[in-house]
Formats: sequence, structure tokens, C-alpha cells
Amino acid sequence: MPISWNTSLVALSVLVAMIGSFTALAHAQRMRESRGSAAMWWMIVGGITLGAAIWSMHFIGMLAFHLPIPLAYDPAWTLISILPAIAAALLGFRVLRDEHIGIVRLLVGGLVMGAGIGAMHYVGMAALRMSPPIDYSTPVVVLSVAIAVAASWGALLMMYRGERIRLKPLPRSVLGALIMGFAISGMHYTAMQGLQIQPGSMCLSTGWSIEPNALALLVATISLFWFGGSLLASLFDQRMARQNAEALATLEQAHGELQQRAERQAQEMTQSLRESHEVLQRVLDSVAEGIYGVDMEGRCTFINASGLAMLGYAEAGEVVGKNMHKLTHHTRVDGSFYPARECRMYLAFQASQEVRVDDEVFWRKDGTSFPVEYWSHPVVKDGMVQGAVATFFDITERKQAENALARSEMKFRTLYDSTGDAVMLLDEHGFFDCNQAALAMFGCATVEEFCAKHPGVLSPPQQPDGADSMSLANQHIATAMEQGSDRFEWIYRRADNGKDFPAEVLFSALELDGRTILQATVRDITERKQTEQQIYRLAFFDALTNLPNRRLLMDRLQQAMAVSARSRQHGAIMFLDLDHFKTLNDTKGHEIGDLLLIEVALRLSSCVRDGDTVARLGGDEFVVVLEALSTSADKAATQVERVAEKVQAALNEPYQLKGRPHHTSPSIGIAMFKGHRDSVDNLLKYADIAMYQAKTAGRNAIRFYDPETQSAIEARADMETELRLALENRQFQLYYQIQVDSRHRPLGAEVLLRWQHPQRGLVPPIQFIPLAEETGLIVPIGLWVLQTACAQLKIWQGSVLTRDLTLAVNVSAKQFRQADFVARVQRAVQESGAKSSLLKLELTESMVQDNLEDTIAKMRELKLLGVSFSMDDFGTGYSSLQYLKQLPLDQVKIDQSFVRDIASDMNDAAIVQTIIAMSDALGLNVIAEGVETAEQCEFLDEHGCHAFQGYLFGKPLSLDQFEVLLHQSSEE
Repeated sequence: MPISWNTSLVALSVLVAMIGSFTALAHAQRMRESRGSAAMWWMIVGGITLGAAIWSMHFIGMLAFHLPIPLAYDPAWTLISILPAIAAALLGFRVLRDEHIGIVRLLVGGLVMGAGIGAMHYVGMAALRMSPPIDYSTPVVVLSVAIAVAASWGALLMMYRGERIRLKPLPRSVLGALIMGFAISGMHYTAMQGLQIQPGSMCLSTGWSIEPNALALLVATISLFWFGGSLLASLFDQRMARQNAEALATLEQAHGELQQRAERQAQEMTQSLRESHEVLQRVLDSVAEGIYGVDMEGRCTFINASGLAMLGYAEAGEVVGKNMHKLTHHTRVDGSFYPARECRMYLAFQASQEVRVDDEVFWRKDGTSFPVEYWSHPVVKDGMVQGAVATFFDITERKQAENALARSEMKFRTLYDSTGDAVMLLDEHGFFDCNQAALAMFGCATVEEFCAKHPGVLSPPQQPDGADSMSLANQHIATAMEQGSDRFEWIYRRADNGKDFPAEVLFSALELDGRTILQATVRDITERKQTEQQIYRLAFFDALTNLPNRRLLMDRLQQAMAVSARSRQHGAIMFLDLDHFKTLNDTKGHEIGDLLLIEVALRLSSCVRDGDTVARLGGDEFVVVLEALSTSADKAATQVERVAEKVQAALNEPYQLKGRPHHTSPSIGIAMFKGHRDSVDNLLKYADIAMYQAKTAGRNAIRFYDPETQSAIEARADMETELRLALENRQFQLYYQIQVDSRHRPLGAEVLLRWQHPQRGLVPPIQFIPLAEETGLIVPIGLWVLQTACAQLKIWQGSVLTRDLTLAVNVSAKQFRQADFVARVQRAVQESGAKSSLLKLELTESMVQDNLEDTIAKMRELKLLGVSFSMDDFGTGYSSLQYLKQLPLDQVKIDQSFVRDIASDMNDAAIVQTIIAMSDALGLNVIAEGVETAEQCEFLDEHGCHAFQGYLFGKPLSLDQFEVLLHQSSEE
């Protein structure tokens, strides 16, 4: 069924809702500002007003609603519909009644108001009874209620949380009323859109007798009149409340001022009454001194707080009325009894005179005493003495300070006079006091004698740096006066003998009797300077020769290189080593050796210029640094050579060492330098290399550094590194050179060491055996050779062809001198299981001559094991026959140097024959090495040598090749 609306009435309904909402919200604000029953009445009136606004809007809105059929509303239900709106408004206002409203309360209030608006609408719609009944669209019903609740929330938030949008209260109230009016109207007209009226429906309600437009106007007029009256009442109440508040504030202010005046007058009256009684006590208690009064009997009449505290009492009642002499003054400082008749405090009222005492004590309540200074004044009234007033204070701190000052003065004077440092006081006129140490240090008998000296007399005219002593002293004095102190070193001169001595001086500015003076503290640092000099010499100079040591040499060499870089002049280092110095030390002793080193140092120093440096590195090694040579390399080398020749000539001169003549010579190595082309360490190394070249050249020689020699040394160092790894990496091999008898039958072999280098190939023994000897690596290498030979003998014992063969093993001198050499041989033989009788150790002549007794003992111990010995290279070492006959040898090996020309050189032939004859006489076997021709073999065989070794029978071969050779020999 189609619906139409009266637009004027619709607008009127919305206006009524907004004005009513504004009025109701104003009542709600007054409710929150009021207290007690007033707040209650404002809540009731506000709730009724809001309910009336909701009902009026709804009623006018219903009158604006038209259908094609006549409509009428049940008056009872229409009037009843106002009740839910009023109830919801009251409940919502109750929720908002408290002063502080949180979000939760606002949400609850909006929910209640929105629900009330919805309830009122649908109760009011019940007044429109239709046949068939009106249906409602559920979504629209829910939406209408939601609009009412949301708009109510918006209105309340605007009213009570709207301060965030920075609007004043009135605009905020208007905006809230608009939102609330739209909430009521929006809910109503949204809900009306959900009506579902069937075509042909009829209205069953009895209508109003008044025309709808007039009725709507009447309801609007009544509502607006109600709203206007309520709003005026609210505004009037608000104004009255404000005037009452202002009047109350004025009244309270007047009351407060009156009360303050009354209290002030009361206080003034009370104060005036108390002043006469308290003024004296207040004054007494405010002073730090103790004050009390006594009557003519000596009894206390009053006492102040300071007096009680000093005497150890808590209340005046403990003292007032008591005899003060008996209570606090009964004993003297030393503890002896103090009679009252002698009490000087009583003189004030006994003789009517003032008394001051500072040498007595008072006694506290706890029995302890403290020193006091007190005054006693007579109290006179009407010309009669009534008693006395005593004023006292504790002078413990003063006494302690006086005692401390006395002790300090004594201590100061003791320290002043007993300290080892000289202490002098001086002002602008000179010295005016000093201690005993100053008198002793400067050679004066009395303080007066010292103070009479002018400060300039106690110093030499100039200091070590050439500065004038007087001028420099004045500068130090000015510095101390300006900065408060000044510390420096100074040279003083004694007044008695004129000797100078170094000192450390401290000037300190002091205030004395209102003027600034200086205290000079002087410490004699002669011993310290001597110690520093000694430390310097120990650190930088050789203790024996007084020449610069290595540390100072390195520093001066660095400086020389820097100077050379600037001047472009060459410099040179001469490295000197004394020839055969060890022999002198070993034969004549270190004392003679030291005398030679001292003399050499003196001669070296005399051969160079003042700017050059002569240093001792240690032992018999000296270094000379020559500076400022020519800019031309050739000329500089010539200059250095001349100096070296001069040094050589000087050192070749004979020496007298404890009356005994001695001759020595230097080996001199020279390295040139210019600027920083090389490091200090490298220069020393180059000069050292050149020195060794001089020694290699036959000693007593001069050699310049040769880079080729350096390359050889570096190659030798590389080989040493590789040699250390060779044993670990199993690079060594044993080669075997056969030994035969006169019928060419194998007797055994000599094992020869070979080094199979992975890069160098097969390295000959001549290239690495001397290096192994020098580095000590020959000891582990020799042990490996011995163990390998014993292991091979054990293997050979399993074959008929090889079980009787001997193996000759060369033993080095270092290996043989090891303390555990015998044990190592025994262990090698035992661990291998070889026959010891088949092992032959070859020793050299030079080896056995050194410590003969130890050599014989080791050989005999090994011979007990079954090991045999052969003298290798016999005839080259000029052995003494006396040595030879003592050694437990089994064989002598003729050196190949004699065998080589045996068939053509009669001397060699004679030597060989002699060796064979001598060996035969001593019962020793003979074997010749280096046999290369049949003629050599025949000669040896004819003259009694029947064992041979040489290329004639076989070269040194690897084990496999050697065993092949053995098989070939057996087949022949």
C-alpha cells in the first residue's frame, strides 16, 4: 500500500527532537555539576525532558504519515509509549551522573538511550492497529535500533569527550543535540521504512477528534514550551549556582582574612606574654658556649642547652639546684682534689671580680673530663652580689691543635735539620734560613755564615750547557714565583773547597708573614749521576775494553747511514776477527786473552778519526764504522783500504802480555754503504762474510764483501735446511765398495753414504758431509748408517755367499765423542741381531788424538762386544807411534794418496812399505784403498799388503748392484 508524508510535520518532528535533546543534555550537565537532591531533581527533569522529546518527535512523525485509507491512533497506547523513552532517559542519565565518566559508561549510556528510543517507537506503533496486522522487516528493525544506539554514542562522546576537538562547551552541546536529534529522527524514519502493510488493510483504532496538523502543532507547542521552560530553568539555576559560588568564595575569603587577623592577634598576644620568659633562655640556648648561674652557695640557678650538652646531661633538672663545684669542678687536670675554697670560679661572688681561666677541666656526667676556658662574672642587684654567671666552652680541639702544632713544629724542625736534602729559605734579599744538611752540603759552619753568602757564589759562573748561572737562576726563580714551583737540575759549588757537584733542585713558593718566599730543596745527585753513567756504560759499552757494544754500534751505524743519505758520501764497516785467538785463550788462559783484547782496542782507536766508531761485538770480534768518505765509490774504497792496512799493521805489531811477547794478526772484512740501500743487519752480515773470506784466504788478510760468496753461503744455508729434512724423508742411501784379498775374493765392503735429493739428484758426499759435521747433523745421520749396516749384516747372515762378509762403517769425530756412543753401537748390534765380529768401525787419526784416554776406553769397551777397528787414512795425520801402539786397533788402512803414485814415486813407495812393516810389527792387518791398477795391486801384495779396495775391483754400488757383483765374483 503506498505511503506519503507531510514534509512540514517531518521537519517539525526533527526540530522538536533536536531542541528537546539540547534541553535534556543541558539538564544532564547541570545534574553532573550539582550534588545531593539537586542532582537527583535535575536527573529526573532531564530524563522526562529527553523522553518527552523522543515521544513528541515520534507522535508528530506519526501524524506526518499518510496512507490511502483513514488512519487513527489509540490514545492509550500513544500515551503509554512515552514511558519507555522516559525510563531509558532516566537510566542513561543515572549512568552519566558521576563526575568522571569513562568510555565504558558512555557506551552503556548510549546503549540504554538508543534502546529506549527504539522501545518507545515500537510501543507507539502499537497504537496504530491495522487489519491485517502490520509486519516489520527484521533487518530494518535492527538497523533502526543500531542507528539510535550509534547516534546516542556520538552525542554523548561529543558532550563528555569532545574536548579533543577543541570546541567550547556551548558549541559542543549544540553539536551533541544535533547528533541526538538525528538519532531520534533517524531511528523513527528508518523504522517506518520497514513497515509492511497489506493492500486492503483497514485501521481499527479510534481516532483523535482534533485535526492531525493542528494536533501536531499543539503537541509541538506544548513540547517546545516545556523545553523552553526547562532550558530557562536550567540556565537560571546555572546562573544562580555561579552567583552563589562567587558569593560563597567572597564569604570564604572574608572569613579567612578575619580568621587570619584573629590568629595573628592571638599569636602576638601570646608572643608578648612569652617573650619576657623565653627571651633569655632563647638567647642562652642559641650560643655555642655553655652558660650557667650560681647563687651565693654555689648552687646552679639555670643552665643553657650547650652547657647541658657539654656536661653530658639531658635535662636542666639534673643540674639546677646542685653545687656546680662538686658536680663539674671537683678535680684538677692531673686528677687531684680541687677544694671549693680554692675554686677560682667562686671568686666572682666571693670577691666580686671577673675571672678568666683556661688551664682547668670540667667533669662530665659519665666521669670523663675535658679542658675548658671559662669566665665568671658576679651578679649584682641593688649593690649586693647575688651570685655569679659562668660562661665556658670546650677547648679540646684547641688544645689538640696547640699540641699538634707543637708536635708539628718539633717534627718540622727535626725533619728540617735531619733530612739529607739541603733546605734553604730565600727572599728577594737572598738566603735567610737553612737546615744542617745545607751547611754540610755547601761547606759552611753556621747558618749565619751560609746566609751571608750570595747565591751566585754557590754556583760556577756557567752551567754545563754554557748558560750564565745567575741569569738562569733568576729564570727558575721567576718560574717558581709564577707557577708555584719549579724543578730542575743544577751544578753547585761548595764554599769551602770550591768543588762542583750536581744537584736536583725544587723551588716552592710559600706564604710567610704575608710575603711570598721560596723554599729551595737541594738533593746531591752525584751518586745518581755516577750510577746513571755506569748504567749507561753497562748498557752501551763493553765492560772489558770500554768500546761501544753491539747496541750502541747499531745506533751509531743507523745514524751513519742517515748522515750518508743526506751527504751522499760513502761509509764502510770493517769487521775484524783476531787470528788464533782461541789458541791463546786455551793455552795462556782468559786473563792473558783479556789483556790482548784491551791492547787491540787501544790500537784500533788510535787508527781511526774522532768521528768514527770502534766497537766490540764480543769475543775477539771488533767492528769499525768509517763515516764521511768520498762520494766516489772507488775513492771511498781506496780510503777504506788504507785504513784497513793501517789497522792491520798496528795489530801485527808484537804485544807484551805480562812480560811475555805475543804476536797476532787480524782478518778484516769490509762492507761499503751509502744511505739506506741496505739494512744495518745486512751490512754487518756482509762484513762478517767478507771477514770469513779473509780467513779462508789464509788469515791476516783484508777482503771486501763479494756477492758471489754471499750467494754461496745462502746456497749452503738452503742445503742445510734440506739436509735436516733428508733423514726424515728417507733420502739417504748406502753404497757398498767391495774389499778383496790378494786372490780377489770378497772380504767385505765399506759402506759409503749417498744423498738422493729429489731435485738435485745424487749429491756427492764431499758436498754435504762437511756441512753435516759442522751443523751436528752427522750424529743422527751416522747413527742411521750404523743401524742400516747392522741390519744388512743380519740379512746377509742368511746366505752362504755373504754370511762371512764384513762391513766397514766410518765414524765421525762428533759421533764418536758423544757420551752414549758405546751404548748406541751396542743397541744397534743387539736390536739388529747381527754378528758384532763382522762390524768394523773406521776411525781417523785426528779423532783418536783428541782425548786419547777416552778414545781407548770406548774402543776397548766395544772390542769386548766383538767390534773391530780400522785406522782410516793412515799416514795423512802424522800420528805419533806412541799413540798408535796404545790404541786397540785391528787394521790400518793405507790412504789412497800414497797408493796413487806407488809404482812411480819412490817416496810414496817407501812410505807404504814403512806402514806395512810397522803394522806387521804391531800385529795389525793392512788394507789399501784407492787401488786402481794391477801394478799398484802387485806392488802392495809383494810387500805384504794382501787386502785391497778400489776401482780395480769395483766402484761404490747400490745394494742391488753390489749383490750382483758378489754373485759374479763367486761364479768366477
